[in-house]
Amino acid sequence: MLKLIGRKEFFLRKDQCVMRKYVPFLLVVLIFVISVPAFAQDGPRIAYFNPLGNNSYTPQVEAGIRDVVEAAGGTVVEFSVEFNAEEQLNQIEDAITSGEFDAFIIYSVDGVGVTVGVDAAAEAGIPVIAVDAPINTDRKTLVPYKNVAGQIARRGIDDGFYIGQAIVMACENIDPCEVGYLTGFAEFPLDVDRLEAVEDVLADHDNIEIVSVQAASYLEDEGFAVATDMLLANPGIDVIASVGDQMILGAELAVQDAGLEGQVALIGQGANQDGYNAVAEGRWFATVANIPFTNGQIAGQMALQAIEGDLILRSANMYDQSPPFPASGPIITQDNFEEFEPQW
Repeated sequence: MLKLIGRKEFFLRKDQCVMRKYVPFLLVVLIFVISVPAFAQDGPRIAYFNPLGNNSYTPQVEAGIRDVVEAAGGTVVEFSVEFNAEEQLNQIEDAITSGEFDAFIIYSVDGVGVTVGVDAAAEAGIPVIAVDAPINTDRKTLVPYKNVAGQIARRGIDDGFYIGQAIVMACENIDPCEVGYLTGFAEFPLDVDRLEAVEDVLADHDNIEIVSVQAASYLEDEGFAVATDMLLANPGIDVIASVGDQMILGAELAVQDAGLEGQVALIGQGANQDGYNAVAEGRWFATVANIPFTNGQIAGQMALQAIEGDLILRSANMYDQSPPFPASGPIITQDNFEEFEPQW
């Protein structure tokens, strides 16, 4: 049981890593009992490699990392790129050369290509933790790459599975059901995998057809512009789904402008505060929840343990973290929104 400054605890089990609030009674469960490593006054220095700076999601990953690392007397230095895999590799190489860091936490742009930087870090004796996006030459596995010390992640195919399930729920009793799909970046590996998994889910439902797929850069304004064009080209759309709540906020405005409010079901991903509120108020059909702060906390914990050489859990699946996810899973609807608290 890993105590986090007396406010929260991590219960680490073989199959998952779960964050819980303190409870006043004894939990009868087999757990490993450890503590956050105690460091010297200057503390460990950890580099966090952020894939996107102008986004509201990734700062909460960083906040979770800082929550744990700074509480242990450490320092977190953030390096940000705008979804540029080559630039992220350059930053990793520069950080290795600097000799200033005890561990790296990498939220990768390209989990396959970044293995070159991971190998270089391992050669320099710097442990690497993967956060949110897995790092491996096979990006569809949650088995960590050989030189990744630990990871807390989810695969694009997992995101896509849940988005697909939410679309199926929204299309129940609608035949035909036309779907517009907003991706983030057409060539971003996670987004490619998400769309593939959505299509796999929908292949079993003859009443559902994706009539348009467009990229909207994870931005509300782009979501509005793209959804506006999508609705003009496909006036019969029944559902608009997306890989990001930010884009569905824009799509919601486009639906309103088109006079289709209440006629188009909206499905987001992330369950940020705005998306969560939209579901709770009945404006959106659903959003697939993410937990960036929890992911960051677990990554920070793993980094501290790896520095000390006592990492006890090498891989954790984000979607196994319940709580904070509801017992019914990460698809947030009006049926379960009261069981979840948004983290961004």
